[in-house]
Amino acid sequence: MYSEFKYETLPLKDILLDDRNPRLVTQTKLSTQKDILSYLYEHEELDDFVHKIAREGRNQGGERPYVVKFGPNYVVIEGNTRIAAYKLLTGLLTPPNGYSVPHVAPATLASLANVDCTIAPNRDALMPIMASAHFGLGDKSRWKYLGSRKIIYDEWKAGWTLPRLSKVFNVTQSEVKDLILEYMLYQKALSFGWTQDEKARLLDPAVAFNPPVRFLQTSGHKEKMGITYDSANLEVLFAAEANKKFKHLLKKLVIAPVKGLGATASYDAVFADYGASGKGKTTSTSGSGSAGNKSSKTSGGAGGGKSGTKGAGKKPNALFAYQPTMTNALVVQLMKEARDIDAKKFPASATFLLRNIVESVLKHIIDVQKANKTGASLDLEGSLNLCRSNHVILHVNDKKIIKQFQQDHLSYLNLGAHGNVIPNPDRVAAARDCIDQFIKKHV
Repeated sequence: MYSEFKYETLPLKDILLDDRNPRLVTQTKLSTQKDILSYLYEHEELDDFVHKIAREGRNQGGERPYVVKFGPNYVVIEGNTRIAAYKLLTGLLTPPNGYSVPHVAPATLASLANVDCTIAPNRDALMPIMASAHFGLGDKSRWKYLGSRKIIYDEWKAGWTLPRLSKVFNVTQSEVKDLILEYMLYQKALSFGWTQDEKARLLDPAVAFNPPVRFLQTSGHKEKMGITYDSANLEVLFAAEANKKFKHLLKKLVIAPVKGLGATASYDAVFADYGASGKGKTTSTSGSGSAGNKSSKTSGGAGGGKSGTKGAGKKPNALFAYQPTMTNALVVQLMKEARDIDAKKFPASATFLLRNIVESVLKHIIDVQKANKTGASLDLEGSLNLCRSNHVILHVNDKKIIKQFQQDHLSYLNLGAHGNVIPNPDRVAAARDCIDQFIKKHV
């Protein structure tokens, strides 16, 4: 695989940022280096990285950037943030308005002028490496929810077959189809008429688009909304009035999330007020939740209790509201605190608590199944990896949930728990919604 790869030291000035970087989740192509730089500042915390390099010097611990030849220059396929920081510090690029570049010593500038790189024969040769690092179980930050779906969608549109995508990204062909359809659903969402602020929220690369996707995964919800996933032809089909219903769903769960509603909300709860004049308005049925029903099983306030348990003690913006039935004192205590905490008001505490809950539940599953054969010390990532492996018996849907949780939210939880990022209530809510059904099932 690596026989055609070369290792060379290249002039920094000859290396260009990649306009096809999977982290660039935009609907408009970023055609200039300036556009790409602005995106990295706004969405990928480039300013922090630039100051880190200025303080600590060249990122010696990082692997060589991967590049491919592009005319007289090279395009960096893996290592865009690092190359962008080097170019800013050396003056080859200038920051957007409102940002400044710290002064660095001449010796540091000299060390950045040339970069040791791995030159790949082409972009396709690098895709398996990138997928393994950012999409699978690699040790690098995961591509975000939309980015991980967009890269598969883009390669599929470029002509990659399902078997090839399955092999490169190490997922089943069925999962490849699901990821493509989910990105098509996002594109459909963008096609509706929105206000400028509403459209901006949907276009935010970090938008929590998972709740409506998971809402549609609940049995009967797609049928009631008139939405069909055509897995054979890879199309999302909308029947009459489905557009209007989907827009209503997006407003409730994404644009202006309603307290008490989330990915696991009932259909009646979400559509209780559907239709401005009452036309098409649903009627709550016995046993189903509603917007004003405190026992409604939703994840926006983290839902009601499990069947046969008491759902008492739920407070506004609670992290979870499930009464555990497992005989694990640690999990019982953590879930008790999850019912009491206001995750919106105290996102830092909620971030740490959510991380502890997920890790404790996974460790309980591992202990019960005696799956940690080596007795290794497990952190959250180690527990996720083990539970995704064949050593732990879980339903395929459970493994899908924890895989998605690991890809989309592990980095945020780790950074938040260790004081390396400002806690964000929307990020906490998105992470909670992703793992909600798994926690509900296993506590």
